[in-house]
Amino acid sequence: MSTLIQRQKTRLLLGGLLILIGLLFPLSVIEGLLRAFSPDWLDLRMRELDLNETVFFDSDAGWPLECSELNCYMFAPNSKFQVVTQEYSHAVNIDRGGYRSNGDLTYGYGTTVPMLGDSFTFGLGVEDNETFVSLLDTMSTIRYLNLGIPGNSIAQHIDIVERRHHELGEPSNYVFVFFVGNDFQNILESHIRSSKKNGVDVGDGSDIDYYPTTASKFNILSSINEYVMRDDFLSKLYIVQWVRHKLLVFVNRSNADLMDPIFLIIRKDKDYLADAKLVFENELKSLNRLSRKLYFDYAFVIIPDRHQIDSNLLHLRSEYYGIAADKIDTLLPNNLLADLFLSNGVPYIDMTDCMASKEDVASLFYVRDNHFTARGHRAAAACMVNELDKIVK
Repeated sequence: MSTLIQRQKTRLLLGGLLILIGLLFPLSVIEGLLRAFSPDWLDLRMRELDLNETVFFDSDAGWPLECSELNCYMFAPNSKFQVVTQEYSHAVNIDRGGYRSNGDLTYGYGTTVPMLGDSFTFGLGVEDNETFVSLLDTMSTIRYLNLGIPGNSIAQHIDIVERRHHELGEPSNYVFVFFVGNDFQNILESHIRSSKKNGVDVGDGSDIDYYPTTASKFNILSSINEYVMRDDFLSKLYIVQWVRHKLLVFVNRSNADLMDPIFLIIRKDKDYLADAKLVFENELKSLNRLSRKLYFDYAFVIIPDRHQIDSNLLHLRSEYYGIAADKIDTLLPNNLLADLFLSNGVPYIDMTDCMASKEDVASLFYVRDNHFTARGHRAAAACMVNELDKIVK
């Protein structure tokens, strides 16, 4: 009897082993084929994963920031900290005024112009003297101050000006840097959060009060995705990323919009940009009122997203998300901003065409991280310095 039971156990074990081999063998074959003949979008995805980047949204944890209940408005004066990722490592020195140092800065300028922006202005990814603000400072007779804080957008910039105008010396000019890649997302989602917190309707003339980029309805898929992305083995499998891509396309077609923020605003078949425009218009009105109250002029600089100037990357990412080329207009957000600035008499510089004309545009940005490399900052400074000096002077 015991021999019979032992034989049954052996057969079950052997059968289970054969089933496992039967499952693993074709998967191994598919994995090998994908590695040998992978589509371009999958090669790009695997190159990004090889960098193991985790800095994008949580890199400012523990930074010496001074914050109110609503937002952070300056760095702790004379502080220092280090930024380290797989793609870059650099020190950050904060000046006595609570803004990022420009390196070997002198103080003999006649005109001081603060520049407000997010992580692009701050210069995440480069040294103090490599940011486009510090480069402008050396290329001009104007003293430019780097008031960039990662994650901030126009609502926070207005608050900073109102809080710090007097201590900054009551400058007669400010420059606001608008990054097309995620500033529309930031202002819209910030508005949604504050509106829900205060119990008011979201937007004027808009019935859209939810975007999955704020809080995904697909919690199970999000949990699975997070587990896979954190697992060193699973995240490196081509077949896993291929399946993830198919699920992503399916979910996005059900209107989930789980994609890079730039694709929410360059698509002609979405309402996201129209809703963001309503919020930005209101912020622009607030800025106009503040400028009249405090007697300053201001200008905007528009920084393009890498997908707007790198056609090859745009094609690969569109294919990855399953978006048809005829659904995309890369200049849609820029044209909207231009109309708003012109109608409000606001001078602006759009650097998109200038930066698109540079050789090897892919090298202007990091591979996984979407920020400027040192070369990108040099290109940005060269594209804006002359026009900016004319506007400020």
